[in-house]
This record gives sequence, structure tokens and C-alpha cells, in this order.
Amino acid sequence: MTHGPITLGLCLAALAPLGLEEALRVAARSGVGVVDLPADRAFRLVDADRLDDPGHHRTVRSALGTAGIEVGCVSNSRDTQVLLGPHGPHTDAVLAGPAEAKRAYGLRAALGTVRLAAGVGAPQARLMLGVPDLGRWLSWWGSGVSWQDNIEAWARAAAPVLELADRLGVQVLVEPHPKQVVYDPASARALLTAVPAVRLCLDPANLAAVGHDPVAAVRGWDGRVAAVHAKDLELWRDPRNPQGAGWARYGPGPAIRFRALGSGELPWHSVVAALLDEGYRGVVYVEHEDALLPTEQGVANSLAVLRGLLPETAAQGRTW
Repeated sequence: MTHGPITLGLCLAALAPLGLEEALRVAARSGVGVVDLPADRAFRLVDADRLDDPGHHRTVRSALGTAGIEVGCVSNSRDTQVLLGPHGPHTDAVLAGPAEAKRAYGLRAALGTVRLAAGVGAPQARLMLGVPDLGRWLSWWGSGVSWQDNIEAWARAAAPVLELADRLGVQVLVEPHPKQVVYDPASARALLTAVPAVRLCLDPANLAAVGHDPVAAVRGWDGRVAAVHAKDLELWRDPRNPQGAGWARYGPGPAIRFRALGSGELPWHSVVAALLDEGYRGVVYVEHEDALLPTEQGVANSLAVLRGLLPETAAQGRTW
């Protein structure tokens, strides 16, 4: 559904247990017309062994047509993680084995995700390729290594993926996340400088989870933001261990818990205003990760908040 200059969409990952056809029906019932379709093996919404198969592309397109839904972005955040790593036991759930096998698996997944995006008519592919060395977060005495080494490693590893995407007319997106080379505004700007073809998928809650202001985080990108994820956030401020479902750690800071919009602490009214001020004209995808609410209820709550904040038509401004 389009609300003025911004379109509302839905990330299908939370609906993966339903299977593709039912997930699309739920998306249609929620009133959205565009989705982020995960291609990861774990979600099983598509066949991860047939990402480059035109026959499978036709099957997915048929399901989309029946539901009246378009794919705005095909995403891969788990299988592609092993392209850059880490390559130890952290990623054995994706693929157990030596680093070289993991890198080859991650590259195949990234290339396949781009081919699937092109095959279903999606203009974007959001790829999370991992990070070679999280220790570069810190400055080490006497060492010349820095986070820029991770940026350069990303550019080298992603080169064949970007070449394929350019040939097929698919825009590659990266999303700041603590498990990625791009994890905050500074690293995002460094990657955009090193790899100008890439665009951003911004998730204000991810950035707030590592200490950044969610409103400032969506400002100043000069048109490089191509997608936005919407979820809310709670921070655990008690010195004791968190109590309840859904709490996680995104680094050495306090534990965090993602919530449906309106159930957390983020000023989404200001985030939306900032997006409008910045001239953002893409899709805002609701990303349900709330452990306390049933999925369809959380999705409905988040969409209701956004619909209340976005203009349905052009604003008239002050009329007196």
C-alpha cells in the first residue's frame, strides 16, 4: 500500500513457517502489496538449491501473481554470511566445514539470490555477507590493522556478485548490523565510498541497538538509502540478567529486545518525519521480530502505527 510518497511493505521472514503461498496471503490480508522475500535455506520460502533455476523463478512468480503481491527485495542474511565469515563454529549451523567450503557456499548463495531477484522481477537484493574479523572493532597497540581492512575484504569478495547484479539490473543493498562489515553509520559511509554501486537498507532499530540515535541515523545519506526496515526496540537497564522472551545482545552494551512498533522506545514519529524530510521515496518494510506478540497481531500493530504517521495524499501545509 502506498501512503503518499512512501510504500508500506512486509518482510516475509516472520511468516516463513506458513510456507510461501500462505505467507503471501497473510501479506495481502494485511494490506501491503510488496514484500521482502528471504532466499535463505533456513526459511524454506523458496528452494535454496534452485535460486538460479528459471523454472523455479516461474513457480515463485505464479504464487506472487495469485496473491497480487510484488517482491521489492530478495534478501539473504544467513547463507551468504559465510562468504566473509566468521568461518569457525559460529557459522557451522549454516555449513560445517573448512573456511574455503564456507566461502564457496556463501558466494553461490549470493549469486543465486541476485539471479532469483532478477527472475521474479525484484529490483533489489539485500545481501549480508558477514565480516572477516570482528576484532578490528578495537584499536590494537602497535598494529596497523583497522576496520578499513574489512571494507576492502568486502569489496573483493562481493566483486563477482556486483558484476552479476549490474548485468541483470538488480541493485545490491547492505544493511548495517553488528554481524556485518557495515554495522554503524561510519562503516556504512566507508563502504559506500569504496563501493559506489551499493545502496543502503536502513534499520533504525539495529542502529539504536548499538547506541546510535535512530533519527540522526536516517539523515544525511544523499539518496543512498534504498529501503527501510521498521521495528521497535527495548533496552534492558537493570544490572541483573534480562527476564522474559526475546532478549539478545548486540555487542558489549545492554541487552536489547525488538518489538512491534508502538511497543518499544524508538520515536518512530520523528524517524518517519526525518525520512520524509530527506526525500525518501521507497518502501518501509515492517520487520516483525517481537517475541511477545503473535506475528499477525504484531504486523498489524506496526502497520497501523506507520499508516498513522505517513501522509495518504500530499500534505496541504498550514492553511490559515
